[in-house]
Amino acid sequence: MLAIDLPVSLLTGLFLADAGKKLLKSDDRNNHRFVRNVVIVFSVFFITPVVFYFFSGWPAWEVNYLWKWQDNLRDSPMKAAIAFVIFFLTVFPTYIGYLIGKWLIRRDKSGLVKVGYIFMAIAIGLIVFLTRDITFNIASTYAKYEAGEFYKFWSYPFFHGWLIINIVYWVSLFVCYIWVRLRGRRMLSEPSES
Repeated sequence: MLAIDLPVSLLTGLFLADAGKKLLKSDDRNNHRFVRNVVIVFSVFFITPVVFYFFSGWPAWEVNYLWKWQDNLRDSPMKAAIAFVIFFLTVFPTYIGYLIGKWLIRRDKSGLVKVGYIFMAIAIGLIVFLTRDITFNIASTYAKYEAGEFYKFWSYPFFHGWLIINIVYWVSLFVCYIWVRLRGRRMLSEPSES
């Protein structure tokens, strides 16, 4: 859901910046580029597909039942251009989260980065709680939403798809976190060339 995708993207950027704090504290631009590239590539390959998956199968649910235009994207170049908006709404907030994290880390306030992604996780939980009626009642189109034609979140195949996508996302995020963190440790353990 769009209301959850944005904070998840911010959380991801902050989380990966935290993983690379040793690299970001250094003055080596290659270290900064490495962390930035991991953040962008992660966003493109592990966040954007999640949003496209839900938007393709359950477009009304993905946009929190706010509009009905997404019910029929065919034969409309302007509506089909939403693909670019979706891409932007996943990559940009992730990158902003990274920049905020980098900025805080460079000012020796890396503890605030942790506070930031913990706050985002709490905000996501709060959003899910406040929107539980629309989060846990699935209708693929706005027309079905208006007609009250829902099925439960736990229903097959929706829940199984959601579960697989979330496992892939979270496992990938932790793998990237460990990879970036280990690279920072290796950088510190390598003798500096004089």
